[in-house]
Order: sequence, then C-alpha cells, then structure tokens
Amino acid sequence: MKRRVVNLFITLPLASIGLYIFLLVVAMVYYNGGNTINHHGIGYSFSLNFLSDLGRASGYAGQDNSLSFYSFNLSLAIIGIAFFAYFLFLPSLHNLNPRSFFFSRVGSFFGCFASICFAGVGLTPADTLKDIHIFFANWVFRSMSLAVLFYVLTFIYLNKDNLYLSLLFLLSGIVILTHIVIADIDLAVYMSNPHYARVLSQKAAVIAMIFMVPLMAIINLRQLRDRTIYLRIFG
Repeated sequence: MKRRVVNLFITLPLASIGLYIFLLVVAMVYYNGGNTINHHGIGYSFSLNFLSDLGRASGYAGQDNSLSFYSFNLSLAIIGIAFFAYFLFLPSLHNLNPRSFFFSRVGSFFGCFASICFAGVGLTPADTLKDIHIFFANWVFRSMSLAVLFYVLTFIYLNKDNLYLSLLFLLSGIVILTHIVIADIDLAVYMSNPHYARVLSQKAAVIAMIFMVPLMAIINLRQLRDRTIYLRIFG
C-alpha cells in the first residue's frame, strides 16, 4: 500500500507534469501553423500564439500541423487522466482535521473537473470544435483557481508548518486568477496590446500550474511520512 500511495501522490503528478512539459516543447518546436495576427507565420511565437494553437488539426493557412497536433493533445490527455486520479483520492491525505478534510474534498471536486477540462481541450481542436474547445479552455483555469483556493485553506488548517508553502501556492492561484480577469472577463481590451496580454497571461497561468505540482508533492510527502494512508474516493 505504501508504494501505491507514493506512486499516486508523488510519482504520478511529477512524472505526468514532466511528460507534459516534454511534449509541449516538442509541439512548439515542430509547430508551423501561423497565428491570428499572421496566418503565414513560421514557427511558434511565445507572444503571439496561444497554447491551443499547438493542438490545431491544421495551421491557420492550411499548413500541416500533425506532429504538433498529436504531441500537444496527447500531453493534455495524460494530464487530464493523471490528475483526475490524483485529485479523486487526494482528500485521503487530509482527513485528520475536519476543516482540512472539508476544504480538501471541495478542492478535489474542482480539481477533478479541471482535469476533465484539460482532457477536453485536447479532444476538441480549436479549429474544428471551437465553441466546446473554448468552454473547456475557460473552465480549466476557472476550476483550477477554485481548487487552489480550497487547497490553500486545506494546507493551512492541516498544519501551520505548511504556511509558507501555502502562501506560494496561493501566489500561483493569484496568477491563474489574473489570467481569468485579463482573458476571460476581458480586461485585456483596456491594455495597449490586448492580444499580447491574453497570450502572455495564459502562459503565466500555465507556468503557475506547473509550479504548483512540486509544491503539492512536498506537502504530500510530509503527510506520507507521518502516518499510514488508506485510499478512499474523496477521502
């Protein structure tokens, strides 16, 4: 049981996020599909291309995008499946304190939904299933920001020694929330370059979500050292 628990709460999230980064880099390197500003642009532009451009079935001007398409969408499917399993059982680590247990279960609900949305983004290319793709893309960030909020409360109530890690976790959540305000609520229209603002805030939000994974792994490891964990769905 101990090895299974370690694999679920430490190895699985770290390995899946590592594979996600690798596949994302591959997709960026081999992307040749242009962007909304220049349909014939060569290569992937960090400031002009949304991440979802990598998962297009074809480029903006009809260019072949096969390798980028498969790499990016596979990475999201892996993240979706891995983190759905992770969040589904995560409250099992936080069930000693009634408040931390409650917040953990609510946070995991939103984490599971965010995981479904990650996979949904990968299964709905932006150029062929645009409306449902936008739904999943928006709710990834909305759901994850709520999951972060409730897990910050979980970690604080669980153990005061987690305060500094919780604050770093909260900072990551604020970055995600900033992207929601800029791109979803569309505060970007008041900025000098709205397109750049939306694209770069999306990148910042994704980097923040990647950064959260090792933070959670550290807190999880502390819990695993303290006691025996019995895995149950939502604790």
